Amino acid sequence: MFKKLLAPPGKKPRLSDAEVARKYPRYRTQVIISIFVGYMGYYFVRNTTSILSGILKMSATEIGIITCASYIAYGVSKFVSGLISDESNSKIFLPLGLLLSGIINIFIGVIPSVITSVWLFTIFYLINGWLQGMGWPPGARTLVYWFGNKERITYGTIWNLSHNFGGAIAPLLAGAGLALAGNDPLAQARAAYWFPGVVVCIMAVIIYFIQEDTPESVGLPPIEEYRSKEYRESDNAKLEEDAAAVEMSMGEIVKKYILPNTKLMWSSLYAALVYILRYGIVSWTPKFLATSIQDGGKGITAAAGMGGFSFFELGGIAGMLIAGWVSAKLFKNSKPLTNVACLILTLVLLVAYWFIPAGPEYMIWDFAILIGLGASIYGPVMMVGLYAMELVPKAAAGAAAGLSGTFSYVGGATVATLVIGIIVDNLGWGVAFIVFGISGIAAIICTLLSRDKSLEYWDEEK
Repeated sequence: MFKKLLAPPGKKPRLSDAEVARKYPRYRTQVIISIFVGYMGYYFVRNTTSILSGILKMSATEIGIITCASYIAYGVSKFVSGLISDESNSKIFLPLGLLLSGIINIFIGVIPSVITSVWLFTIFYLINGWLQGMGWPPGARTLVYWFGNKERITYGTIWNLSHNFGGAIAPLLAGAGLALAGNDPLAQARAAYWFPGVVVCIMAVIIYFIQEDTPESVGLPPIEEYRSKEYRESDNAKLEEDAAAVEMSMGEIVKKYILPNTKLMWSSLYAALVYILRYGIVSWTPKFLATSIQDGGKGITAAAGMGGFSFFELGGIAGMLIAGWVSAKLFKNSKPLTNVACLILTLVLLVAYWFIPAGPEYMIWDFAILIGLGASIYGPVMMVGLYAMELVPKAAAGAAAGLSGTFSYVGGATVATLVIGIIVDNLGWGVAFIVFGISGIAAIICTLLSRDKSLEYWDEEK
């Protein structure tokens, strides 16, 4: 039954040339809005525990256990969902995961015992993490089927901004839940889960009515035909490979294009290291800022700590736009070279973040650095999935993006949450910053090893 629900819709009879010219731009606008708003919604109910880390009466280790469980489930789910989504209808797949994730968050908020039990909380967050893994693969699939090679960095950048809009709005939704619940701390924390859950359930219904699977499913030609002028003669082999991959089973695709792909593996390892930086900073920012000076933190209020989460995400909006432009214009589609530039800046800002003096009077500097860190880290984060998709035929795009996601979360986010939580409790914040620095240097090495020069356009005029 589930397989039948997710089955792709099949091809519709080709529309007339006049209808194609009229409808193709409309559908492309429609699907980019769908995956943007849809993935933004996933972020509304993904990191609530991190947002509340300065408020929940739990140790860093306990918060790390809960968030780590979610990220491990998410990482595994992202790969499995990638395999499934490549053979599924994204019109169903994308909103279904969002709807179910919203329902789980409502359960967390309305069942009184969940947020007072670390293990029950962990179980619910495991389920939430698995459902969250259904968000990225159908979006990646939409990009490769609806947008051509050269324009994909532009639309991919637009799509990836949904991370940051979702991450920046999430604390506001959590805050709205807090305000709805009155003065009882337990009721406030519960409302910070159920209120965003209700919002994303409504969003899921809307997404269903605007998302479409592939151009062929609505009677349009494939993107290679619609945007034929942008494909070079050297792309013919890649197009033939794409066509051949469509006829292969998913098992055959994994054996031929995923497991032996050395550059994809280096890129996936790079993804894990970059996610140590991403989630190591953003997940612990509220707690780091709210921790007292005596305990090694910045010594500002919990509310201001939640604000730091939003500032990091807002910085990421500028960072993705700049990284997309730099990749397309300066490095001619070389995502690894763009990553190196961004990561060098990240290392410099990490040093500044640690050495800026603690205390409320320096809060503005902390926020400014967090904006910069968001900008420098989210460029490389954006490249993780986009580059993975370029390294394989488009029929394997979901699987490749899913694999990089598995490395990102099972490897990277696990270290960023559970391991960093244990380090903070036992060794202090300084050791955590050393881990971040080592991760940044290793990420630079791995992204250079993943570089595929055949995907770059250095031989073309500006």
